[in-house]
Amino acid sequence: MSVITVKNLNFKYPQNNKAALSDVSFGIEKGSYVAVVGYNGCGKSTLARLLCGLEVPDSGTISIEENNRIGIVFQSPKNQLVSGIVSRDTAFGAQNLGLNAGEVELRVIESLNIVDMLDRASSSTSALSLGQTQKIALSGVLALRPEILILDEAVSMIDPEARVEILEFLRYWHKCGNTIIQITHDMEVLKDADSVIGIEEGQVFFYGTQKAFLENKENVRRICGESLPKNERKTEDTAISCKERDVSLKLQNVTYTHENTAHGVFDVNLEFYRGTLTALTGASGAGKSTILELCAGLSIPKEGKIYCSNSKRPVLAQQNAQAALFEAFAADDVAFGPRNQGMSGKALVERVKQSMDEAAIPFDQFGERRTFELSGGEQRRLSIAGILAMDSDIILFDEPTAGLDSRTRAEVMALLRRLASEGKTVIFSTHKRDEADFGDREIVIKEGRVVSDSMDVMDGEGGCETELPPMEIAGMIAGLKNLSLGLSRSRRKKSALAEKLPPALRILLFTALFVFSLAVRPLWLCGTALGVTVLYCIFCGFSLRKLFVASLKILPFLLLFSVFQMIFHPALPDEVRFTIWKWFMVTPSKLLFCLATILRTDAALACISGFFVSTPEYDLMDGLNILLTPLRLCRIPVRYLILIIEIIFRFIPLLVDEAVSILKTQAIRGGLGTVKGKLAKIRAVLPLIVPLIIQSIKRSEALADAITMRCFK
Repeated sequence: MSVITVKNLNFKYPQNNKAALSDVSFGIEKGSYVAVVGYNGCGKSTLARLLCGLEVPDSGTISIEENNRIGIVFQSPKNQLVSGIVSRDTAFGAQNLGLNAGEVELRVIESLNIVDMLDRASSSTSALSLGQTQKIALSGVLALRPEILILDEAVSMIDPEARVEILEFLRYWHKCGNTIIQITHDMEVLKDADSVIGIEEGQVFFYGTQKAFLENKENVRRICGESLPKNERKTEDTAISCKERDVSLKLQNVTYTHENTAHGVFDVNLEFYRGTLTALTGASGAGKSTILELCAGLSIPKEGKIYCSNSKRPVLAQQNAQAALFEAFAADDVAFGPRNQGMSGKALVERVKQSMDEAAIPFDQFGERRTFELSGGEQRRLSIAGILAMDSDIILFDEPTAGLDSRTRAEVMALLRRLASEGKTVIFSTHKRDEADFGDREIVIKEGRVVSDSMDVMDGEGGCETELPPMEIAGMIAGLKNLSLGLSRSRRKKSALAEKLPPALRILLFTALFVFSLAVRPLWLCGTALGVTVLYCIFCGFSLRKLFVASLKILPFLLLFSVFQMIFHPALPDEVRFTIWKWFMVTPSKLLFCLATILRTDAALACISGFFVSTPEYDLMDGLNILLTPLRLCRIPVRYLILIIEIIFRFIPLLVDEAVSILKTQAIRGGLGTVKGKLAKIRAVLPLIVPLIIQSIKRSEALADAITMRCFK
């Protein structure tokens, strides 16, 4: 019996002449395990969105048996997290089903345990690696207990150990009678399927059993490609080969820790050699991306130094491909870097064409395509092309093949090998065993430390004496990262107030003090308000030194405001005029008014600081739920207000992270120049505005889809 029936389905995106899906028909049996396969951009993700009801077909029909809930894990995991706290995000969908608190808690524990993230239940979702984020996205959908589970490349960024566990769970989930639809390029996943739907250029080219698909060698080669050849050179041969080469990049006693966390990399000593291909492996969150960012100068090491063989900085192709694209058209995006290097005319066009062709996103086919119309895999290839166009001697790739189909993956890995053979130093991170074996060398990272290096050589020939300082923009990036962590922190410092008062009373106390600090007018009451809020800060555990520094930072703005008050605030009759110059007049009442304003502002600042440091997001949400109970009893939809507040807590750090990613890309590709001085910093931020607005719109649309698919009505 078919649980899903699709007949003559046609769909085309607006402003796109080519149909995304054309005359697609198939049926999916209840309790089956279906693999949907095809190259990047063939229409697989579009089909998933149509099945979920997120898109409406232009023609044709989709019939889904009643009482079958659909859950989907999207290709971009960050786009579907709703809450800023891991446990609350996993609970979101289950709460929307109207389950009691005990059942919701049980589902959260089970779902997080399945993806091996139970120990991060109280962590901030903004502090997770991309692989960890993918796990949380899956756990939130599993908590819904969907009868039909759609996975759009949902294990592409997860480390091998966790991947094995999740695939084992999916086999169990299937045996329980649930329907699974896996969009994949992976042979291991394909072997678990009962049936296969093959899509090419929007049309079904295969619809049948898994056995029939695998028996057709052309189909297997067409979709799964060939396994990467293993680098058979022995360790000692590689060591000799590398010893004959120049050291191009060196990390000496490098330590870096993320603000307010124990995560980072510790005492890393590594040398990389010209003309070699090196793989960094390790679990999600182990520190691979951190090492690459340190090498690219995007992060500032706490200790140690980084050296390079010349002053030309390494370039990094980021893991988040979407954030790496900010021009409207593909060719313009690739041209961004070399144009900043001073290239123009025919030389620029030739560089762009060569880079796009090398990255398997041909210039003739994709040059005039809009970047936002590209599939996830196509965006990743385009981001790689933009890095190749920089023509650096040292090229770093963070998960360059994640989400790519097998044909394109082989092309990208062949590209990495070709770059190394041309004499470039190529370093990439990966979770795939065959990719690590394909390289000349594998370095294993665990909990921020190098635990294994297949090449036991630390003294190559040639100098590597040029110290590579962090980029000037690295300080701004670090500040934004800290802001993101601060906005989304799941834990706050222990304080007497937090331990004594429940969340609802803390909110009431904060509200009363905040309103009091802004409402008082007499100078003595303003001073009293400041004294009370400072005591409140102390009980909340907020540093008085930080409060004093913050007050000094806003003082110039308050003094500027005071100047305007000397002009516009009326003087009292017959009072002393200290100074008169046209409209500008200084009198005792005006001075007292300005002083009262400064005291009120400092009191409000102290109040906000104390509340922020002592009340994490989950306490705020729980407290508001209690305080708004009377409105709920009056059938006022309080949950909408709670959701809006929760989304704000989630979305602001997300936008800060987006700004960080765009800043990194602009810096890597030479778009920011120098940022010395306040004026230069302002100019550096301006190029972020348009890309950030575009990304904000995309994030908003994706978040709306995630909320819809997690049963919020």
